[in-house]
Amino acid sequence: MELIGPIVGFIKCMGAPTCNYLDNYRNLEEKMNDLRTRLNDLNVRKQVIESKNESEIRCGKMVKKEVEKWLENVAEMNAEINNIEQKLYVVSCFSRARLGKLVQKQIELLKELHQNGCFPDGVAVDRPPAKGVALLTSDLEGEMDVKSQIWKLLMDEDDEVGMIGVCGMGSVGKITIMKHINNQLLKEDRFDKEIWVTVSKEISVFKVQEDIANCLKRCLPKDELERATTLHTFWREQVMC
Repeated sequence: MELIGPIVGFIKCMGAPTCNYLDNYRNLEEKMNDLRTRLNDLNVRKQVIESKNESEIRCGKMVKKEVEKWLENVAEMNAEINNIEQKLYVVSCFSRARLGKLVQKQIELLKELHQNGCFPDGVAVDRPPAKGVALLTSDLEGEMDVKSQIWKLLMDEDDEVGMIGVCGMGSVGKITIMKHINNQLLKEDRFDKEIWVTVSKEISVFKVQEDIANCLKRCLPKDELERATTLHTFWREQVMC
């Protein structure tokens, strides 16, 4: 009679693990079906996310890092479950409970992964603003020396030169040289922003202001004085960034 208490205590202690063992052993196929269903639901959500990504990329946006990581986790989950499927074909009676435990663990991970794939704030963000626009141009021939002189002045670390004027007769290659300079500057880290604005002989201050604002992705008021002040503020913001 003295042994009854310890035996009952031992049975209670072993009851939960034993029940879990038997559940994993007996219900392996049922758990696998649940696993497959959840994986299929996850892959459907994955396809939706990938479609959204493609749409956002076409609009010039950039996929969020957390979305890319989620897609990587989904790919890893597919590989892991495929491995479990292979084990199911060769599982022995002694390994059924262990495999059932693994399947149950993957089911819980699938639930969490599926829930994490909601992204209520969207899957993409705007790309960082471009430094400038690369311009189409022709090859330089006899203007290399002039281009080298201009480039040397631009790269002067003493900043002694605040303005460079390129003068010459028409059709000698002035614009071509400056297009090459513009494109080369885009490859450098020296300047944060480059703006190319064409000013006609009949100059329009309003149009020049508008062109500069467009390059900065900003809008200007209609009043001429306000436009100048607003544009100056925009420009200071670019310099301070």
